Amino acid sequence: MEKEFVPYKLAVKLKELGFDEPCMASRDMNNDENLIQIPLYQQAFRWFREKYGLYTEMHKKFDGIGVSIILSEYRYDMRQDKEVEYHIPKYFGNIYRSYEEAELACLEKLIEIIESKSE
Repeated sequence: MEKEFVPYKLAVKLKELGFDEPCMASRDMNNDENLIQIPLYQQAFRWFREKYGLYTEMHKKFDGIGVSIILSEYRYDMRQDKEVEYHIPKYFGNIYRSYEEAELACLEKLIEIIESKSE
């Protein structure tokens, strides 16, 4: 069951970015002020979709070996009165040995994207 949860170090980064959703697991670092919510991967990915419009896709490669990631950003275009997709092409083409490895790498990239936007 532990593999369903985001690793602690990434949960800390999520908290720094403003993640404050209720989670099934948390870690208390001596007092409630330092309580770190440990989300499921699906909660973290949903939070990035809802808060930042960042969507993820993970695909098993056609040859059955490895998993690739595609990140997309969606924003509402007032002029066209519709949601518009903006691909983030520099994140295409990474191949990971397992789905779990791809999830971890994807979450790290999402955090990196938001951290770089806030600098």
